[in-house]
Amino acid sequence: MGGAPLAEVVRATTAYVDPLGMPDYVPTGMQVWGGQPILRRLAVAESCNAKTIRAAADWGAEALLVHHGVYWHAADPAGTPGKVIEERRMETLRAAGISLLAYHLPLDAHPEVGNNACIARELGLEVTHRNFCPLGESGFAIGVIGAFAEAVALDALAHRCGEVFGTVPLLCPGAQGQVRSVAIVSGGGASSLFEAAARGVDAFISGEGREWSPAAAAETGVAFLAVGHHASERLGVQALAGWVAHHHEVESRFFSEENPF
Repeated sequence: MGGAPLAEVVRATTAYVDPLGMPDYVPTGMQVWGGQPILRRLAVAESCNAKTIRAAADWGAEALLVHHGVYWHAADPAGTPGKVIEERRMETLRAAGISLLAYHLPLDAHPEVGNNACIARELGLEVTHRNFCPLGESGFAIGVIGAFAEAVALDALAHRCGEVFGTVPLLCPGAQGQVRSVAIVSGGGASSLFEAAARGVDAFISGEGREWSPAAAAETGVAFLAVGHHASERLGVQALAGWVAHHHEVESRFFSEENPF
């Protein structure tokens, strides 16, 4: 495999995932330069951490593509635990000659390879609205609303979520035993349950729940399924890696992690 210039891969991928520059609190695209200009092997993981960096290095990757990158603690003072861990990760990447590519909120929102679009597709939903869960007044939204061709039982939806995400979803029943419309926000979107209720959907899927989620589901009538933050954000990065491999002469491999949260 001949490979492709890494700078060109990053430019094209960023233009595809985030053409309008969605506001985010972490940098989109290349976060760490590993020093190797030609990309032949692209390691893929949901998050950048010591384990996934080691897996990428053992495989001989020149770059690691993730949803959760570094700079989550960018505002922390030097020497704080979070900052120290992230600096150590960046040092490890550079020492191994691995560049880090990260796409956070833009990869949740993308209409083709985004986490929420992928979830809807895997569940058999037709996306009807892409303006769910807006980011303040930015005009960008990361979630979707979809509909089944025919209503399904809530238990059947929970079972299908288990198959798609590989987890046992935490189910907070609403008022409906049958589900036709579903709102989806990958990751930590529990508070969007109230928007889901306002939009009149039957069920809401996100990665994480909150202490008040069961009561809110019961009182709004919207069933809530928490499938795990990590589990809800594995599909997008794999779909994006497939896009990269299709458009460039690059081999990719997804490194899965067990993470119950």
